[in-house]
Amino acid sequence: MALIRRLEKQFPKLEEVGCKVGIGVATGADKVFIGDYESLDVEPDRKLPLVMTKDITSGEVKWRGQGVINLFLESGSLINLLNYPRLSHYLNTQKEVISSRHCAKKNPVNWFRTIDRITPSLASKPKLLIPDIKGESHIVFEEGKLYPHHNLYYVISDHWDLRALQAILLSNITRLFVATYSTKMRGGFLRFQAQYLRRIRIPYWSDVPEMLQTELTDAAIKRDIHLCNCAVLKLYGVSREERSALGGNGD
Repeated sequence: MALIRRLEKQFPKLEEVGCKVGIGVATGADKVFIGDYESLDVEPDRKLPLVMTKDITSGEVKWRGQGVINLFLESGSLINLLNYPRLSHYLNTQKEVISSRHCAKKNPVNWFRTIDRITPSLASKPKLLIPDIKGESHIVFEEGKLYPHHNLYYVISDHWDLRALQAILLSNITRLFVATYSTKMRGGFLRFQAQYLRRIRIPYWSDVPEMLQTELTDAAIKRDIHLCNCAVLKLYGVSREERSALGGNGD
């Protein structure tokens, strides 16, 4: 706890240094809105390739070909179904299921919208993907081709190098942050939820020495947890005494 409190005082929160934490799309009816990307019978610009938890179990993205129907324009407004006859026909064949959702009953006029608004440009942004419940930190880099499903949290940034950030989030220090803030599940599993991720402290990217920037990035690309831990201990200036709190040598 002393180590965590020092880091809290010394470093800003994740979103204060230009990183954004979010969660993927919830549809309220995945069987309707999600399916094989190529087989979804809607206009091409009304679907996005979707990344799900099963796609990242190996630690790398291995897309299984799923897609999600997108009912929103980049501006955030809902589309006009009259402009999309294929999509309109598809949704109307599933109208009973879609209309039975709570969000549809609350707003019958927009009965076809997904629970969450989709921002199409998110798919093209490089991002880190993080499953909700894990025994260990499971942080996967996605190069900017897929939209995240609601079982995945994501981190994007225009300031931090995402590979270097991946090294930090894979480290024992991040596990210590999350274990401090999170409710521990049965079997020692932790919940890597947005409210806990946002409380992680890191420096500004411009304050990280160039050599250490390279160390962090290389460690993440190699997915070498030992190297991630070594670089992160340097980043935070963790003392020998503080390392003992992490289990001896900190790695």
